[in-house]
Amino acid sequence: MESFRSESATLNASWVVYGAQQLVSKDDPAELFHEASTLYATQLTRQLPGTVLIETNPQLRLTASRSTKRHPHVKAIPLPKSELPATSFADLLARRRTAAHIGSAPLDLGRLATLLRSSYGVTARTALPEGGEQTFRATPSAGALYPLDIYPIVFAADDLAAGIYHYDPLRDVLELLRAGDTRSRFLEALPMKPLAERCALALVLTATFWRSRFKYGQRGYRFALLEAGHLAQNILLAAQALELAAAPVGGFYDRTLAEFLEIDGVNESPLYVIPIGVRP
Repeated sequence: MESFRSESATLNASWVVYGAQQLVSKDDPAELFHEASTLYATQLTRQLPGTVLIETNPQLRLTASRSTKRHPHVKAIPLPKSELPATSFADLLARRRTAAHIGSAPLDLGRLATLLRSSYGVTARTALPEGGEQTFRATPSAGALYPLDIYPIVFAADDLAAGIYHYDPLRDVLELLRAGDTRSRFLEALPMKPLAERCALALVLTATFWRSRFKYGQRGYRFALLEAGHLAQNILLAAQALELAAAPVGGFYDRTLAEFLEIDGVNESPLYVIPIGVRP
């Protein structure tokens, strides 16, 4: 039986892009990573180096439970009480659409708080034997390690200054990283600019990969990407419930966006951009 990797056995449309004589090479980086992060029953101890360590090291468990970035030197803005409107889940699924156009009217802090809490906010807490607590959130996360962070880029809000913020779900606050109108610089990171030219805000999702990789090795990178998809869907459904326009954007200039956020782009890197605003 021929190997599934043989050209005759593989359904491969790469010739459409690369030409019939220039198929993707056997050292294609995407295929190499997929193989490097593939799990084998006989190799789990080597492939998942932190699984035993986190179970036997109380201090590491406590450290892993503090899964968010912290900016203690900047202004922290408590989020107001908020809640999603009463609507059926079936209705949200049926009506959710990626917005082709987003209005320019400002949003209020209450609706931003609802978006953040319903997508990545803390939903439960449990005490750890070694002290401290383990939190659980609205988005599933491998090992409850939560490697993602949300950066709201605010352009127009009724009761919140324009600027770059970071959401701390453990304290339920917004941290003001940089004040001022940043739209022109933000647009430099987007090939498809129209969606963000008028939106009230954009949520940028980033991953600090080692929050997951210390336990799950190469597989942790896959888990971070999966989690970004879970988180984005929560945001999109919450936006639909709030009758807001939203569009998930996966295409951006990685280095430009990382520099805009003042992150290194390697240990922490942007994964998703979601412009949000009123419906035009």
